[in-house]
Amino acid sequence: MAAVKVNGRTAEAKAFRVERVVKATRELATAGGYDAVQMREVARVAQTALSTLYKYYASKDELITAAIQSELHSLADDLLRRPPRQRTAEGRAGEVFVRAFLGMVRDPGFAHAAMSVHKTLREYDPDRGERPTEGDQIAQWSMPFTRIAAAQAWGPDHRSTPMQSRTLSMLENLWGASVVGWLNGDTSVDEVKRRLRLAAKRLLISDPAVPNGNSSESN
Repeated sequence: MAAVKVNGRTAEAKAFRVERVVKATRELATAGGYDAVQMREVARVAQTALSTLYKYYASKDELITAAIQSELHSLADDLLRRPPRQRTAEGRAGEVFVRAFLGMVRDPGFAHAAMSVHKTLREYDPDRGERPTEGDQIAQWSMPFTRIAAAQAWGPDHRSTPMQSRTLSMLENLWGASVVGWLNGDTSVDEVKRRLRLAAKRLLISDPAVPNGNSSESN
């Protein structure tokens, strides 16, 4: 079967170019944080024409968001290979946030770039019928962090209750603030891990109607 062409190029060729662009963005962020990611530099490192780059990404924030999306996919894959072993839903959710935080610790430059963009993004959740309003950032999380945590907490087919969704969003906000606090030298790695686990345990009030949602289990 012939490969499908996209804008005169095969889908495989397009995917390979995007992969190179995301890799270049990540490398520049790792080396120098948010300020080091410049459209011209990404094009140079990825060996892509600047005009072509702008066809797919309108700004550096969109480039960094694409790298964040790649990181989220890597996190989801890692959790499939090594699922959390905690017995409770809140324990497993807390472990997702801890593992994501440790990923930031391993790459402070990327963490700086990601947090600079993260604060401007609003999660689009089609289950709630939301749509980005005019003036919102057009870059969105393609794989929302909270959905990864929910899948690990209650299973991939679970549909979160409104309370669970709100609480997971609160935990994501705490996670982001904790990464920033660690980057600024205000909080240690061990303290962030303790806070995230404690917050998940105390805030994630399980719905008794949901299977595996009994918060009385011990971790």
